[in-house]
Amino acid sequence: MKTMTPDDVQQAKEKLRAEFPKWNIIRTDTGKWWGTRGPLTREDLSGVADVSADTPDELAEAIRKVIRDDG
Repeated sequence: MKTMTPDDVQQAKEKLRAEFPKWNIIRTDTGKWWGTRGPLTREDLSGVADVSADTPDELAEAIRKVIRDDG
């Protein structure tokens, strides 16, 4: 896996935030990517509040799956 520079990380975060504006995008110091949403409303409490992945592309796919499943 290619090591991401700080600029790469920032660009990936911006791209994810643009596609998923209701999600918070986090990259940990260990390189793990997280997408979180909330606070969830009473109607959404049974939904998924966070997902994780090893890459920005995997995170995007995980968020898309949650959105499809919520649909």
